[in-house]
Amino acid sequence: MKYIFDFDDVLFYTTKRLKEKMYECLEEAGISRVVAESHYKEAREDEFSLKNSLLGLFKNQKITDPTAEVVYEKIMLDCKDFTNVELIQKIKTLGKENCFILTNGEKQFQEDKISRSGIAPLFSEVFIVPGTKREVIRDMCARYKEEKVLFIEDKVKFIEDIDLAECPNLKPVLYDIEASLDASPI
Repeated sequence: MKYIFDFDDVLFYTTKRLKEKMYECLEEAGISRVVAESHYKEAREDEFSLKNSLLGLFKNQKITDPTAEVVYEKIMLDCKDFTNVELIQKIKTLGKENCFILTNGEKQFQEDKISRSGIAPLFSEVFIVPGTKREVIRDMCARYKEEKVLFIEDKVKFIEDIDLAECPNLKPVLYDIEASLDASPI
């Protein structure tokens, strides 16, 4: 069996921990949470890069000390602590050759989070896509057509986007990072 894992809010606590760390660091830099949340909401409309978002926010707020780069590093410093430890423990038993990451987002930011989290060595391949995950899923199902492929994803839109007729060996799993792993199909 092959396992394709989404990164954000499956393998990594992006919303619960990284985003909260971002708001804390911005408040320490003199940017109110209200301003930070408003800016984040606007920045998320496009392909999101935390580094670029911070540069724009600091420029708009006329903040030069600390720099956006310093705050970015402070936010990203704890990435190892933001991993879904329980799920990572299960992944270690599955074998690197059976596990893949498929994540959506801006390439550099996704690579940075994955690298700093320390989990990349547990996976055969990492795919970062700016939009739909459909093509990668279809290609993976074709590559491993003799095996069942489990796609673990937290966003319904990415599961609904898949043409299941093209992927007869695929089993999509809607993952809730807050739910107990005892209910996990892995």
